[in-house]
Amino acid sequence: MILVCGATGELGGRIVRLLVAEGQKVRALVRPATDATGLEHGGAEVVRGDLRDAETLGPALAGVDTVVTTANALGRILEGSTDLTIASVDGQGTQNLIRAAERAGVRRFVLVSAAGITEDTARLSPLMAAKWAAEKALRATSMDVVIVRPDMFQEVWLAPLTGIDPKAGKALIYGSGELQHRYVAIDDVAELCAHVAVAPDPPARVEFGGPEALSRMEVVAAFESATGAKLTVRHVPRTAMSIGHRVLARIKPEVASLMGVALFSDTHADSWDDAPLREAGIDPRPASAFIRESVGSMR
Repeated sequence: MILVCGATGELGGRIVRLLVAEGQKVRALVRPATDATGLEHGGAEVVRGDLRDAETLGPALAGVDTVVTTANALGRILEGSTDLTIASVDGQGTQNLIRAAERAGVRRFVLVSAAGITEDTARLSPLMAAKWAAEKALRATSMDVVIVRPDMFQEVWLAPLTGIDPKAGKALIYGSGELQHRYVAIDDVAELCAHVAVAPDPPARVEFGGPEALSRMEVVAAFESATGAKLTVRHVPRTAMSIGHRVLARIKPEVASLMGVALFSDTHADSWDDAPLREAGIDPRPASAFIRESVGSMR
């Protein structure tokens, strides 16, 4: 039995569908008030619980061999949720899950973290700090741990949510925007997570990105080429991001997290590639293909 936490999210939902399609027994942990009709119709067993309530995790973990967690509060908060926080979900909630999983005798634990995270870079973002704490907690357990560290998602960082908005004719650049990154497709991350969940001997850490390295300025140029129109570019100075992520860490941790990741992306070059995806039999989508598809959907 594989328990997926975060199963109603974009990444978690894809992982559930892939595992079910492979014939795996999948259980999805879903909050009491969340609609899980799609998961149930898709063949997953749905169990109600909440990472923030440790007492609900025991029944969810009964008979579970592997846990895969993609659970995070950031997306829900940005969509307007007011009952979730990074501290309660990504922080304490994930810690609750780790302790409960070890008590339940879970053999393998797959955590989705973030590429490039270290003790120092975790200080840039409340979200990254929570993920780094989860990594450390997992390494202290007796479980078989797999840390999945993808680069920035194409669907998030090459989209209006984070400032690339060709329909509105504008683009937000963090710092100089000259460092290249391997923006990765959510579908490819899901395939990798599903693979390591059942692989006989997966690595303890998988750090990877997409097949194409593009700077944010090159992303803007690619959107301009695809649309045939210039974008109005506005730069956010590094100083503003540096001050912002510190000042907002307590009062707006979700905004501070985005600013911290943006600052990191403008000051740290990638040291990973798409080899882990290809070794798992995945043909990853390049960022330029996502850009073309995005522009095509606008027409």
